[in-house]
Amino acid sequence: MKMFERIQKETHIVEDRELTASYDRFSTVFTLSLDGKVLVSKPFVFSSKYESEIEIASKIYKVHIFAFILWRSKLTVNNEVIIEELIPSRKRKSIGGLIYSLALGTARVLG
Repeated sequence: MKMFERIQKETHIVEDRELTASYDRFSTVFTLSLDGKVLVSKPFVFSSKYESEIEIASKIYKVHIFAFILWRSKLTVNNEVIIEELIPSRKRKSIGGLIYSLALGTARVLG
């Protein structure tokens, strides 16, 4: 993982198929594709929460994304979490950004 990569991407295997989640940091577009076919493409410019249903191998899965301050994205089926975090590197970056912002804000208040 590069420190300043534009597109953060992670691939998972679901029902013996390749599910790829990616996030473009500049355009704020989240993309979810199954075996190369785009299932979801959602920009997060004016909204921070997104839920969608997708079908994989005749099962209905739900994609849950929360993109405000702390990134959170997961895949569920029948309220059971299948993939805890679709893009772990995105979550780590959001936590790091939050810690940096809090430290900078604290330094301004104290200094």
